[in-house]
Amino acid sequence: MQKRSLCALVITVVLTFVKVSAQDHTNLQSIFIDSTLTKDANAVVRSEEIVIEINSINSMTIKTKRIVTVLNKYGRGHADSYERYSPSTKIKKLEAIIYNASGKEIKKYKKKDFSDRSVYDGISLMTDDRIKYFEYTPVNYPYTLVFESEVESSTTAFIQSWLPFHSYRLSVKKSSYKILNTSGISLRFKEVNFDDYQIETTNNDQEISYSISNIPGKLPEVLSPQYIEMTPQVKVALTDFSLEDVEGSATDWKTFGKWQYDKLLSGRNQLSQDTKDRIKELVSGAITHREKTKLIYEYVQNKTRYISIQLGVGGWMPFLASDVDRLGYGDCKALTNYTKALLDSQNIPSYYTVVYAKEKRDIDPEFASMQGNHVILNVPNEDEDIWLECTSQTMPFDFIGDFTDDRNVLVIKPEGGEIKKTKKYEPEENVLHTSATIYLRDDTSMISTIKRESKGLEYDWNYGVQFKTQKKQKLHYKEKWDYINGLEVNSIKHTDDKDSITFTEDIEASCRTYIKKAGSRLLVTPNLFSCDQSNLPKYDDRQTSLVLSRGYVNTDEYIINLPKGFTIGNLPEKKSIETIFGNYSYELEKLSDSQIKFRRFLKVLDGTFPKEKYEEYRKFRAQIKKIDKSRIVLQQQ
Repeated sequence: MQKRSLCALVITVVLTFVKVSAQDHTNLQSIFIDSTLTKDANAVVRSEEIVIEINSINSMTIKTKRIVTVLNKYGRGHADSYERYSPSTKIKKLEAIIYNASGKEIKKYKKKDFSDRSVYDGISLMTDDRIKYFEYTPVNYPYTLVFESEVESSTTAFIQSWLPFHSYRLSVKKSSYKILNTSGISLRFKEVNFDDYQIETTNNDQEISYSISNIPGKLPEVLSPQYIEMTPQVKVALTDFSLEDVEGSATDWKTFGKWQYDKLLSGRNQLSQDTKDRIKELVSGAITHREKTKLIYEYVQNKTRYISIQLGVGGWMPFLASDVDRLGYGDCKALTNYTKALLDSQNIPSYYTVVYAKEKRDIDPEFASMQGNHVILNVPNEDEDIWLECTSQTMPFDFIGDFTDDRNVLVIKPEGGEIKKTKKYEPEENVLHTSATIYLRDDTSMISTIKRESKGLEYDWNYGVQFKTQKKQKLHYKEKWDYINGLEVNSIKHTDDKDSITFTEDIEASCRTYIKKAGSRLLVTPNLFSCDQSNLPKYDDRQTSLVLSRGYVNTDEYIINLPKGFTIGNLPEKKSIETIFGNYSYELEKLSDSQIKFRRFLKVLDGTFPKEKYEEYRKFRAQIKKIDKSRIVLQQQ
């Protein structure tokens, strides 16, 4: 009886093991993924588990297990296959397994199999951060990656947020996030964009957890909000924390900014007396703070260059100002702090400012934590703020362009942090005016002289062409006006007036076959250099708001000299369109039998509009495009 029982037990265990193994094998087969998850997806997160254990102010463990099925080549970027580490962050466990479409294991990576390299960004001269990664080149799709890691960190100032889906065309079968807080330190968290999702939550003193399931991939839509503004997210921070062994405590931006000033900035603005004397002499002829600030900013531009060095707490703490003065280089933190030190030497107040650069993203005014990816300088000046981009050797004084415009930033003062908003460039400031004199020939050719003047953000969008080679400049204009077949760019001259922040492009261009012949008549498109090329897609059921992130004004005025022996009859009437998005006009005026004037005006307003307004905007741009391409008929005399 005992032998029979033991035998039955062994059989049961074996069968259970086989059943479990078969179940695991089946779960990894791509065929079993629900079609609602594969429909609009390049990859599917089958399962994601993130567990963060906070043990003390300087001890945190992050455990991750992620199973991702990559459906096609566009989904490879979603198959995370790396982990970062540094002197304060140690990788304790790292492994990955690749399975084919039928769930069969085809490759396994242990920690020793991962490659190791510096996290080189193309700018940093040195960095502490390194990365362990593997590169898998798939033979067939779909395939599945099972990735597991465990990381220990002594830095608790950064706690990984929960962002269950962070990209378009990525579906999520299940994602869970848990924080176990045994440290006794108060944990702050903020839930964002939860309203439209069913999310299971648990929140108490020692644990917070979130789970979401069966979220299909979303398709991208043009002119929509940034993805991070629409997806669920949980932001987390400790009240007491450590940053590379520099401890801090904060509950709001005032206390957080105070910690940054005291621990990361204070005492790093010292300069030699020789440098102070040199700066004093530099600004001796200036009267106002603004004039002195401009001279000092241009001095920094001429003396320094941008190079990033990210070592230890130096990833957040700037170089000493004296070192930048001696070496002539630094990163955004160092160059901003150096400029601030030079201004301090002349008793001009200024403030180190943390910002999200490039993507138009705000520092969250309601949640104090380590945020931002860049630093600029704020110089209060009577009733206005001067904003300085200290890393650029070419940006005009008090001009930040679209790199850091119109967003919430953290201004760090001795008494604490303050949220401010950087300059917003209004549509009327962002002006591109194009004037031209055009000569049309009866052999269908055209020659022209063009002048383009850019101001505001239009300056930012255009002035970079002057730094290209002559060959690439010509290619730039050919691509800009690629609707003119056979265009030749014969000469280019650029004038960059940084005082007025105006960029001027003087161009001579020609085309042998611009005019179309129709029997004895000639067909001409008067709008040579500002034809709208937008081609917005139509959506049957648009899901997101319409976002026009920046407004602008484009004006055109051409004098068109007609071919010898040809004249024009009645000109078309002026065309005008007025909408909530802006307005447009197109007008031709007969100056003489051989000369006409072309005028065009387009003003686009920035703003966020209901999704129902997208089709109206699409039609607005389609109308502009159609009118811009319209032709006139020239008749032989």
